[in-house]
Amino acid sequence: MEIRIINDNCTRCMLCVKDCAAAVWQEDNGVPKAAFPEDCTLCSHCLCVCPANAIEHSGLDLLQIKKIDKALVNPDAYETVVRGRRSIRHYKDRQVPDELIQKVIGLAGHTPTATNSQNVSYIVITDKEILKKISQTIFGFSVKVFHFTQKFPGNLIYTFIRAFSRSEVISRYLDPMPYYMDETKKGRDLILHNAPALILVHAPKGKNFSCENCNLAAANIMNFAYSLSLGTCYIGFLTLYLKHSKKLRRLVGIPENRMVYAALVIGAPAYGHARTASRNNPKIEWLK
Repeated sequence: MEIRIINDNCTRCMLCVKDCAAAVWQEDNGVPKAAFPEDCTLCSHCLCVCPANAIEHSGLDLLQIKKIDKALVNPDAYETVVRGRRSIRHYKDRQVPDELIQKVIGLAGHTPTATNSQNVSYIVITDKEILKKISQTIFGFSVKVFHFTQKFPGNLIYTFIRAFSRSEVISRYLDPMPYYMDETKKGRDLILHNAPALILVHAPKGKNFSCENCNLAAANIMNFAYSLSLGTCYIGFLTLYLKHSKKLRRLVGIPENRMVYAALVIGAPAYGHARTASRNNPKIEWLK
């Protein structure tokens, strides 16, 4: 990998040296020098921060290094995206164009990753039979758990859990199960919500920050999709189920050395939300 300064352009501002987290760039007699190019993490910061376009880097796609139009950075618009985005559980019966999903994931590829590992990958599922199989598998398991709690010894175990567990998550989903089963018989999909597409965000299994990398990318997918008038919903049950089901992992094509850390359905919302939601004020402790 070759990294070098274009001397005729360089202003000796040393911003490349200051901003290099890997200590690749160092000052040499008042001139910036790529002293350890083999240690470069390909973060692109040196090219991004250089005001004079004075760096050549063989390991980076220079066509992606573009000048930022700060006039487009609007805090009010971003606040509207964050406050206005909702989890969508009803979708129009139409496909999302592949190029639009590609655009969303393309932007998610610019999400920061620990040590710039860029180890996040994506699986997009639009096959209706596979989507149906996923929903039936997860909901079917939930029905089995519900039936187990309705007779001995399951009802005793469930009573014990409810009495001593501090979490209401289990009862929140099991108590309304008769209603959920009736809705499913009517054709409602309570797992993937009849969405036309599912995005699985995966990274190396068991590696440090794999989960964080994937979920940072998932947040960008949800927000950017909203700006494109698309809806998304984070499917936590699916990521949980994929941790334990080899059969389902094979169905969706997850390699043995990878793990899905975020799963999102995406599609055109059946209806919109005209107002922002109510949220608890963040609890903040200041140490000064």
